[in-house]
Amino acid sequence: MTGTSRQTRAQCRARARAGWLAAAALAGCSGEPAPEAVGPPGAWWVGRTPAVAAVLGQLGQLEGTPLARAALQLAAVLPDCPTVGARADAADFGPLLFETRCVDPGDALAAALGRTDAEIVFALPAERGARAHGALRFDPGALVVDLSWPRADADGALALLLPGDEPAGPDRLASRGRLVHVRVRPRGGLDLGALVPADSQADRLFRLRSDLFASAVLDGTWEGAVYLPERADGMPGVALALGFRVKSAAVAAAERFLADLGETWDVHRAALRLGPAEGACLPALNVLPDFAPCYVATDGALVVGWNPASLERALAEDGGDVPGAGARLDVDLALIHRADALIARRLDTALVPLRWPWRRLRAAGEREGDTTVWRLELMLPHEARS
Repeated sequence: MTGTSRQTRAQCRARARAGWLAAAALAGCSGEPAPEAVGPPGAWWVGRTPAVAAVLGQLGQLEGTPLARAALQLAAVLPDCPTVGARADAADFGPLLFETRCVDPGDALAAALGRTDAEIVFALPAERGARAHGALRFDPGALVVDLSWPRADADGALALLLPGDEPAGPDRLASRGRLVHVRVRPRGGLDLGALVPADSQADRLFRLRSDLFASAVLDGTWEGAVYLPERADGMPGVALALGFRVKSAAVAAAERFLADLGETWDVHRAALRLGPAEGACLPALNVLPDFAPCYVATDGALVVGWNPASLERALAEDGGDVPGAGARLDVDLALIHRADALIARRLDTALVPLRWPWRRLRAAGEREGDTTVWRLELMLPHEARS
């Protein structure tokens, strides 16, 4: 191997550790071919057996779920050999899971694994003849999955999660007590009204084709957060931030939206002020538990809350500046376990909250050419770190 090729290989691996394995593979880095360059057609996966067993063990901890049952069934019949995998003509998950076999060193699956530093690699058919590819590895304290989705496209609400070419920008919503947080600048922009059929029930009841949700008012970014209940009998706080182009136009659209809702639901506007941010609530709209929707206009976004308390929590602090990705997701699984217990107590149910094998999920997505690239990190509990 030449010095140049060694250097290129090291550069590609460095990019992988920074979260760009899939992008580096698609760029054709010398010495680190993409799994699809050597893998067989159709759907397939291949991995080093100890890593596969470790992943199955984590999934098996999701007690009572179909995923846990499938993981435990597969673990029980996992072949005793260094490398295992499976193939199917299409993304048929039955054969991909339960026809797992030993993979010989000369097999195309073994070649796909051997050309990466990952523990598990896989491919699944996508739309228009493309294939989605992934690579899984163990970093200190985390299970990391890199995904590449060529020519990614989606309709409806799913399109709101596909990152575009520009970064999503800094967080607008407070981080303290967040169970779930997502911020995206979708590739197709943000036109929520276009997702709702004209004269549909959602449009008639909630005026979701209002000017407020049109791309002419919004700047194309959206952010959502769910917060831990503040008391044992409380519900989670929920807030949504919609970036706008011009504040005055956004406020005018929001006020028209409230007026339209008032005609439908016979409720009345109540003014709201949270620090320098002004807006309004519909305090009598009691169609769901603790539901009294409010909005305020900050310098950069219209922030909508499930009720005034949700807004207060969402605006209690700056969200912070997280540069880079066009889409990002953060799920605090440890806090969700606590929230499930609180909600179960309020609902007076005997359901046992799901105990997650990870403490947090973080994901970041970007668009590279015609490919969407994602990195997912499933962080292990501190006591489980090796």
